[in-house]
Amino acid sequence: MIPFYKLFSIFFGTGMVQLLTFYKGGGGGGSSQQTTQQQLDPTVRPFVEYGLEEAKQLYQTDTPSYYPYQTYVDPSAQTQQALQAAQTRALAGSPLVPAAQQANLAAIQGQNLGLNPYFANALQGAAGVATTQFQDALKDIASQASTAGRYGSGAMADLQSRASTNLAKELTSRAGELAYQNYAAERAAQERAIQNAPALAQADYQDIQQLLNVGQTAEDYQRQALESDIARFEFGENLPYTKLQSYLSAAYGAPMGQVSTTQSSGGGK
Repeated sequence: MIPFYKLFSIFFGTGMVQLLTFYKGGGGGGSSQQTTQQQLDPTVRPFVEYGLEEAKQLYQTDTPSYYPYQTYVDPSAQTQQALQAAQTRALAGSPLVPAAQQANLAAIQGQNLGLNPYFANALQGAAGVATTQFQDALKDIASQASTAGRYGSGAMADLQSRASTNLAKELTSRAGELAYQNYAAERAAQERAIQNAPALAQADYQDIQQLLNVGQTAEDYQRQALESDIARFEFGENLPYTKLQSYLSAAYGAPMGQVSTTQSSGGGK
């Protein structure tokens, strides 16, 4: 006879029992049977049975449950007020930016060249000094001509004409100096305005960025609320599978022992 074996597996709530039976025989001489049983060690069996019963009871309950209250933090009143104020400010914009941009544009376009409102006052002061000197010169010419007995002569008139010419030159020279200084100062301001133009143009986006920051902060609170709802939903969906896995892990994890029994029988040829 060809040797063979059969394997029988039986699962009980208290563990796994395997019966492994071998039949061995030969030509008419007899047979022997060996049976190996894998079962719980009697010393640990009460503890395993208790643990499995507890696992069964836990599996049949509604626990564990998700945290029943809100799991995210609402923005405080101060934060809400700050966000609202920031939004209002961002929408209104800064009055300084367009004013600075307008002044900068006027400087770049040269609108201020020769328009110094204090130019006349500065010229008037210089002209006053020159005019006083001119008047003093006329008095000296008249006095000297009178002393020499030539008052009203052509020589006196010539000296007076020269004094007038000097006054005109002085006034023209002084006006030119002041105009040149004013023009040079305004041209320097024009160059600075050109250099400042990119930064002032970029300033338009500061209010836009601030409004974007406010929106993203509000969206972050909404995202936290959505993630909380999703987590709660996924917990409920996975709860049966989690409990079943925990219960089966407890059942399959029961410690096993081994008991072997050998029976022999023989017969005549």
